[in-house]
Amino acid sequence: MKTPNALAVLWRVFGRYRWHITALVAFGFLSAILEGIGINAVIPLVSFFTGSSNAATDFISITIQGLFSFFSLPFKFRYLLGFILSLFILRAISVVVFGCIRGWISADFLGKESEEMLRHTLLSSWSFSLKQKIGTIHNTVVRDIQQSGALLSSVAQIVQSFSGFCMYLLVAVNISPTMTLYTLGGGAVLLILLRPFLRRGQHIGEQAAVVEKQFAQFLSEHIIGMKSIKASGVERAAISDGSAHIRMLRYLSIRQSLVRSASGSFFQPISIVLVVVLYVLTYQTPEFSIISFAASLYLIQKMFTYLESGQNALQTTSELMPYARNVLASKHTLDTHRESSLGNEPFIFTKELSFKDVSFSYDERKLILKDIDFSIRKGETVGLIGPSGSGKTSVADLLLRLFKPNKGSIFLDEVSSESIALSVWRTHIGYVSQDVFLLNSTIEENIRFYNKELTTENIENAAKQANIYDFIMGLPGGFKTITGDRGVMLSGGQRQRIALARALAGNPALLILDEATSALDHESEKLIHESIQALHGKVTVFIIAHRPSTVAEANTILVLDHGSIVERGTPQELLKDHASYFYKMQRV
Repeated sequence: MKTPNALAVLWRVFGRYRWHITALVAFGFLSAILEGIGINAVIPLVSFFTGSSNAATDFISITIQGLFSFFSLPFKFRYLLGFILSLFILRAISVVVFGCIRGWISADFLGKESEEMLRHTLLSSWSFSLKQKIGTIHNTVVRDIQQSGALLSSVAQIVQSFSGFCMYLLVAVNISPTMTLYTLGGGAVLLILLRPFLRRGQHIGEQAAVVEKQFAQFLSEHIIGMKSIKASGVERAAISDGSAHIRMLRYLSIRQSLVRSASGSFFQPISIVLVVVLYVLTYQTPEFSIISFAASLYLIQKMFTYLESGQNALQTTSELMPYARNVLASKHTLDTHRESSLGNEPFIFTKELSFKDVSFSYDERKLILKDIDFSIRKGETVGLIGPSGSGKTSVADLLLRLFKPNKGSIFLDEVSSESIALSVWRTHIGYVSQDVFLLNSTIEENIRFYNKELTTENIENAAKQANIYDFIMGLPGGFKTITGDRGVMLSGGQRQRIALARALAGNPALLILDEATSALDHESEKLIHESIQALHGKVTVFIIAHRPSTVAEANTILVLDHGSIVERGTPQELLKDHASYFYKMQRV
């Protein structure tokens, strides 16, 4: 995807808020106009106060006098003072409205963009997600969107600064065109001189965005693997690596601060030099007025203030632009790899689920599965065994439709799986893997697992089926007991049985157990086996295992080796063949 320019990025990121931004611009200009008129009105006000006989001749002052005449108001000090106060009160109101719109846009953007990025991430295909770094994903969903929200604030500041500068420029032209021309020239030269700082700031921002993702990935990996780090005694080595990322972030942050400070440090001295030059050039002219000169100086100071704030906002925008670009690029990539969920056929499982001539590879070079053919009949228990690396988990992934076959198809009662929507397909399949994922929440919520249709009775019945009910009721909090992060408060067997209860709670048409008991102690494995035996004939079960004993009571056993099914039959049939893998593994 071609890298878009800054304006294209801003439009694509904030285009949905175009009317709100238009209102921002309108209120920004309104507040600047009101303040400019109020400042200009000080000239005749001071003339009243000092008793000066020189009537104001500038357009705005004459217009104000005409406005008083139109409403039949005497053009006197107290009325003019009230008029000026009214202008500044209205300006204060417009500033408040400006701030409210700006705050609403920022809050709405953060909320909607975060939801959209989360949706894009979770709806992306598993084949794509499998290759992503968890820290990078987290950094994009959280940090990049936050920084993009901050980008909106800097853009709003540019709008405010630009509108204020323009209005003060017009008022200054109205009072003294000559002084304004000199000021405008000085400001233009200054902005040209500061352009390199913008480029430098953007370059540093790009570096910071990359290093932040690297550190986020490092942090995610090491928090997840903290037990292994401690067990290996490599804490200090890990801290050293992490510190390198932190030092780089600190270095880039210091550089950003230096560039930002340097770009803003020129405004005050140049504005003072400009004031001295203007005084020297205009003091001897016949039209010189100390009141007009004082007003012009104030306006010049305000113009340079807005130039400075605008320059700082531009600097910040340059630093934050890489984050917005990354959000756009991430959304585009996620859209490209979005999981297809087409299909309108119902999920009807009355006969069999079958693999027909299925071949599969992850990288289209080395086949993991080769011309697989087998069927799982309704209500039976099928076991799939084989050595490590033979492709057993790939079969489960294909059953879950996390991947698509390179060749062949999966059929449900002679209906192609592609004709059934993914969401429908997966709600009818229960899955328990070796690596159990538990939320840091209650046992009840871990069994419910976002299925809001489940009642308390459903959850309790599922726990009973998984042989975990008595254990749960023996806990002080019962089903309200917190499991801890990734279920750290529970043993491996307890986590597996909760995962089994979760799968059974949805009343699945097919239950897949992928090495679910391979890492368990004998007692936990026995309890899960009892649960599976109780399901015999009621739920169709597909058991993937390394140990033959796990599938000893299956109706049919498939032996997978080097991506091909090399043996199949009942346990009794395979045990009669002393050359079979099943028989040999039983003897080990």
